Amino acid sequence: MNQNNIPCDTVRDLFPSYIDRLTSDTTNQLIEAHIATCAKCAGILNSMRSPETGSSAISEKQSKEIDFLKKNKKRNIKIIIGSIAGAIALVIAILLLKTFVIGEADYSGMVATRVEVSGSDVTLTAVPIDSIHAISDLTFEEEDGVVTVRARAVVMSFLHRGDLRREFTASTKIHRIQIGGQIIWEDGAPVSFFTSQVYKTRHDYMGSMTDNLSTAEALSMSRYLGSFTNELKSTKKPYVWRIILDKAVPEKERAVREADMERFAYVLLGVIGNLDEVEYAYTVDGENITKSITAQNATEFLGRNIKDCGRSPRILGDLLNKTGLDAYAMGLAKEYYIHENPNVTLNLVNFTEYEIQSIIYSIYSDGSLISGGGICNADNSPISKNSETILIFERGDFGNGENVVIELGIEMPDGKNYTVNKKIRVPAKSGAKTTLKLCGNTKDGFRIEQ
Repeated sequence: MNQNNIPCDTVRDLFPSYIDRLTSDTTNQLIEAHIATCAKCAGILNSMRSPETGSSAISEKQSKEIDFLKKNKKRNIKIIIGSIAGAIALVIAILLLKTFVIGEADYSGMVATRVEVSGSDVTLTAVPIDSIHAISDLTFEEEDGVVTVRARAVVMSFLHRGDLRREFTASTKIHRIQIGGQIIWEDGAPVSFFTSQVYKTRHDYMGSMTDNLSTAEALSMSRYLGSFTNELKSTKKPYVWRIILDKAVPEKERAVREADMERFAYVLLGVIGNLDEVEYAYTVDGENITKSITAQNATEFLGRNIKDCGRSPRILGDLLNKTGLDAYAMGLAKEYYIHENPNVTLNLVNFTEYEIQSIIYSIYSDGSLISGGGICNADNSPISKNSETILIFERGDFGNGENVVIELGIEMPDGKNYTVNKKIRVPAKSGAKTTLKLCGNTKDGFRIEQ
């Protein structure tokens, strides 16, 4: 060791990197200061730089030290390369395991289901709503007669190919089955997706306009009645929700529109606990008209206490079925609606994991862009997950061509816009209705499935 107090072994370990010019300026200065006063280290360095000419002046011991340093350098490089390769392999293995074996822990909100119940035995089949995923596992939890199902999904492969069927036996009589926050069966009857969505908006007091509008949104009221403003009469009974339509009702549409008002009012009265009356205000040919529907009217229509709807999704389902609103949501137009409706209707269901601010559309007829526009909620609130948006077009919007294609885009609440990666061919005749599913995400892109 020389006087600069750096051990010779340390300096010699740095020689390979020093020769390859991989060391810093500070390190270079320390090495050069060392070899300036240490003849032994200087000799080793010279021999490493030009082993042919320096071999005669190097002792056998020095030669062994040089060989050791060279071998040590190669071994270190191999260790580093092996460590990097091992880390990469481990990451790839974890990603493959997560993608094709472990999957998403809770995919329950993104599946369609078929359920059969016999006594305490449940047979449930879960089907992913997109063509990319496969259901890898279904788990069941039971508490007080309520069975909660959770679905796990992975990317489709030879390991898991799509839907999954599982059986479960409860310890007591089953009252309700639910998955992903959606009630799918209750007291001997299946519960539709639409019914479950409306039931989740039930609330006890009509004084909260936010809660009231969540029910109106679940029913897609503005799609049928147009935009509206609201007044609440809640200082004394009867408690009244007054709905004021923004646009006049054409005389030729009056019968259909008033029938829709009654249907929506029955449901509002059923799921809002202390609501006594729904009052509509609108104009027809310049005449101001007021139409009131009471809880008693709704009870007479249903044939039982209308407030029972807020306590049971099965009873609410009976009401929605009787009013025909469930058929609307399923895209099954009633005969009278087809006859009265000259429009082309698209029911777009948001099956993504996001809330969407608005939907932008462009209409192409025989390859030419003929019109475009956008649609959003009447109160400018985001279109929630699993909710339905209805786009209604007049037949004239499609021009004279029969080969009609619609291209969609979506705007997120943060203002970012995304293109839906698939154009939709739609029937262009009056009264046609088509149900579409908006799927995908911001990373992989959005798409439409029919």
